[in-house]
Amino acid sequence: MHRWINRVAVLGVGVRFPLVLLALATLMSGCQSTSTQDDPMAGLRCWAFRDEASITREQVDYIQDRSDKGNLKCKIVLGNLYERGHGVSRDIPKAKALYQAVADVDEQAYLFLADLAQSGLDGPPDYVKARQFYRRAAAIKDSASAELGLAKLMEEGKGGPQDQQGALALYLSATRSSFGEAWEGIQRLRASGVTLSAEQEQRYNQVWVGIAQSRLKRRMWRVQDEVSAVFKPGPEARHVIVKVQYQQGSALPQLSIEHGSGDSAMDQAVLKGLGEYRFAGEPLLPQGRKTWEVLADVHLKSR
Repeated sequence: MHRWINRVAVLGVGVRFPLVLLALATLMSGCQSTSTQDDPMAGLRCWAFRDEASITREQVDYIQDRSDKGNLKCKIVLGNLYERGHGVSRDIPKAKALYQAVADVDEQAYLFLADLAQSGLDGPPDYVKARQFYRRAAAIKDSASAELGLAKLMEEGKGGPQDQQGALALYLSATRSSFGEAWEGIQRLRASGVTLSAEQEQRYNQVWVGIAQSRLKRRMWRVQDEVSAVFKPGPEARHVIVKVQYQQGSALPQLSIEHGSGDSAMDQAVLKGLGEYRFAGEPLLPQGRKTWEVLADVHLKSR
């Protein structure tokens, strides 16, 4: 395995906001009068309305209308509203019928059928059907939820034989971060004695490193803005390069200055800010290694 040292640089944060605002403006533009066939945003709106804590009558009507006009995503969302009793009276048979009407065309509906099959809301939990439905849903690209559901059943031996190696493969495919249900599933299986192949270790470490770096970047953005606001270093960028080291068994980073800004107070402020960073989960370190390192290059300048 290559020496585990990388560089994370933060050049600025201004460009992040217009993209976010544009996405929100498009998504939340409401129930505009465009036909289902001509409106590619209809499905996204339905999904957004589904997660509203206090869904309105107008939003339910929008979902119902788009469902009636053939939008498959909106039909799935309508089924989920009936399953949860969210904005409508709970009606499990109606929810199931809506999912089934979509399933052969949009396999995402099988995820909802699988959840329903093992929930006990539609009679005794049917783990055999749940497995079958999760497998169908898992055939879709980026189907982490279905992979996670199937992995749990395989890990526990519900609805079929216990298959810990199969569950491990699914958890690894489903995990997007070094925390959460899929990651916890991997840790349970490792603790029970299940071993990872070299390829699986690589996937595991790629996820861990990706999350470690992305979380560190967010912390660096905060530190960059806060320290620049206090010290006002001027228009020319000043760099503080910090070695951030993971030590086996500890979420607390070990920090040291690799290259200072020329102002010790500014350097110490950067160290203090980065000191709030924590590693999530733990990597699988090479034999004999107990640390992993990354260089954090913080650019400081006045706006």
